[in-house]
Amino acid sequence: MIFLITFLASASIIQLPFLSSLALDARLMIAIAFAAAAFWITEVIPIPMTALMVIILQGIFRIQPFHEGIAFVAHPVNTLLLAGFIIAGAMKKHGLDRRIGLKFISFMGEKTSRLILGVMIGTAILSMWISNTAATAIMLPIGIGILEKAKENPRGTNMGKAMVIGIAFIANVGGMGTPVGTPPVPITIGFLNDLAGINVTFGQWLVRAVPIVLILIPLIWKLMITIYEPEVKRIKGGTEEVKKELAEMGELSTEQRHVVILFVLALGLWLVDAVGPFILPFFSSGFIDTLSPLSPLADNWMYIASLLISLIFTLPKIGAIGWREAGSEIGWGVLILVGGGLALGSGLEKTGVIELIAYNMEIILMGAGLLLVVAAIGFVTAFSITLFSSLTATSSTFVPVAIELASDLGHDQLLLASVAGMAACFAFLLPANTPPNALVYQSKFFKTAEMTKAGLLATVISVAALIFMAMIYWEQLLAFFT
Repeated sequence: MIFLITFLASASIIQLPFLSSLALDARLMIAIAFAAAAFWITEVIPIPMTALMVIILQGIFRIQPFHEGIAFVAHPVNTLLLAGFIIAGAMKKHGLDRRIGLKFISFMGEKTSRLILGVMIGTAILSMWISNTAATAIMLPIGIGILEKAKENPRGTNMGKAMVIGIAFIANVGGMGTPVGTPPVPITIGFLNDLAGINVTFGQWLVRAVPIVLILIPLIWKLMITIYEPEVKRIKGGTEEVKKELAEMGELSTEQRHVVILFVLALGLWLVDAVGPFILPFFSSGFIDTLSPLSPLADNWMYIASLLISLIFTLPKIGAIGWREAGSEIGWGVLILVGGGLALGSGLEKTGVIELIAYNMEIILMGAGLLLVVAAIGFVTAFSITLFSSLTATSSTFVPVAIELASDLGHDQLLLASVAGMAACFAFLLPANTPPNALVYQSKFFKTAEMTKAGLLATVISVAALIFMAMIYWEQLLAFFT
């Protein structure tokens, strides 16, 4: 029924009178985007299959050649996610992910509010490097275990709501800290490269995003414990089980140390093109300059490094996880999803739909200062997640709009696109918005309205913080590098 209704609604969109002035390919692309959004929201077919549907329909209706559409599945930005999945698989195999989460909580003492903060910090750190869903799946049982120390059945309590909703919110926020954390980030980087010719390095994204994550962790934590003030102020033995499990784990094993070394190596490879400009002046050798990735590989080094990291982590005797083991940990569906999202944005851009949306926003924002434009992009993108119920669909639509709008109004394309990409991660309103939200909702600790209540305020606070950082911190950053 959902499939049939969506088909009929999509067919009706093509015939809408107020769209009659648009070319047929633009109307078809709007219909495809509508169908994709409906399927992503309802999950009537698997989410990655909806992404493939976009590519297939674009080929059938000649919106863009099929070979161009399917090529987005192998877009360079997917190498980032591939490396991220393999690193996460190695951490999971050797128990390093859970150890990291437990370690942060162990420092928090017995005060309930601080324990909630500890769980949030652990979630944020993990979600920067492994999928938001995996980070939530690891930290949720740890958080619930702490709550059960205070109350046999903590479901329905304020401290329960603050803990589990906070885990989901922070998982969404933490993912945007690195290019490997969550799909909207590589999608943003991909569109900047494809549509604006701007190459964003791993390090450049880190210095923009990590400070925002660090600001949002305490803000969202304070919001959660204020709205849902814990009934129990101190959980006796709250970290007892955590410390006991860490003690049972003992010191880092040889395998875990190996994973840590490889991870540091991976981070170093990703940051080569970021630190290179500061290091190269100390070398005068032409041979070093020739070998430097800053010379022939400058525009693609982050992606080449990602494949190299994937290779190193899976090499026999050298790596930390076998290829077959890694294969089961790689979210192949996510790679297809990102490819479909990029194809969706490309189709909207090629048919002029993005230009049309940007034009209408430009009319509204004509003569407005950069602050108002940034605020408009941030709030519209963040609240559109409720409509799309997909970080990929939201970022695939609004990052190209931000790039086009910045071009038309004469603003910094990198700034506006980054704001749109990060705002697309603020999925706080509904359980259906992201897998982490759905995962914590299944724990039955809260009702949908209770997430929406906190989520509405969290969205406003997060976008406001993003606007502040974009206008103040990023401007200072730009001045420093120029």
